[in-house]
Amino acid sequence: MQRVATLSATRPAAAPPLHRRRLHVAAATQPGQDQQRGAPAAPDAPPAPPQPPKGVQLELFETKGTDAAAASTSSQDSGGPWAQLLSSFDFSEPTSFDGEEKTEYDPLRDGPLRYLGYANELGEAFAAWLFAGGVPLSYAVAIGYVLFDTADKYRKTLDDARGKLSARPGIPASVDLERLISTIGLERGVDTLVWQLIASVAAPGYTIHTVVALATAALAQAEEAEQVAAALGQAGAALGMEPAVFIETFNKSVPTALGLLAIPFIVHPIDAAVHALLNATLRPALRRYICDAAGGAQAGLVVCQQCHEERRN
Repeated sequence: MQRVATLSATRPAAAPPLHRRRLHVAAATQPGQDQQRGAPAAPDAPPAPPQPPKGVQLELFETKGTDAAAASTSSQDSGGPWAQLLSSFDFSEPTSFDGEEKTEYDPLRDGPLRYLGYANELGEAFAAWLFAGGVPLSYAVAIGYVLFDTADKYRKTLDDARGKLSARPGIPASVDLERLISTIGLERGVDTLVWQLIASVAAPGYTIHTVVALATAALAQAEEAEQVAAALGQAGAALGMEPAVFIETFNKSVPTALGLLAIPFIVHPIDAAVHALLNATLRPALRRYICDAAGGAQAGLVVCQQCHEERRN
């Protein structure tokens, strides 16, 4: 801008081409303001600050690779007590024994098979419509998925540890390599089993069961009022249904719908909470056993170096 001002002071500046004038006017126009075409823009006007997106930003499911950045941004933007409390927890997923994060596609975690872990939530939501053993059957499906995923993670981790540690030079002869490999596989199997049982079966199943039970109790209390019962009877008559049949269908449908609607809102918070719980309890204990008792520290495992740094800090 200073160069343009100097030239205009010495000699008349030639008019810029039409497309440049339009570009200059468009760049100077503030968002949400109308400006006449051809109106001169303020030469030294500072750029407008970026406007935050309007509306409520809601993330229902976990997006890989964005949790750490989102948590960092949230802690920087908000310094309130809630943000400070959340920043004290570790919501990250566990890394492998060599410190690497999962990057490959996992059909049991990243594909449609993951929804088998939510079978019990669906069973709790449709409890009023299922036969007598429907809800226990849904739990059997979910637990079967958990056991299959546990066996898969144990086998894959065992093969990965055997392939990497067997070819690693410099491991002392005092380290029982086969025991170390077995312990690494067992650690991942136990971690998967406990996390899945809490995050995929127990916690969400109890939550959906509570939502359905509260909705059922609220409807029963509301229908004790004569006006509500009469209104439901009139609605059933308008639909050509017997009042008793309509009320029974209504009492089953509303809690089921609320239970289904609650599922997307509880998945990510429960997963993150269980990660934080295990990061503070089970996972440090398992890693200390790998490093101290199974010889992981002597073998130079990356996860043992991280544990040593955490203890020192």
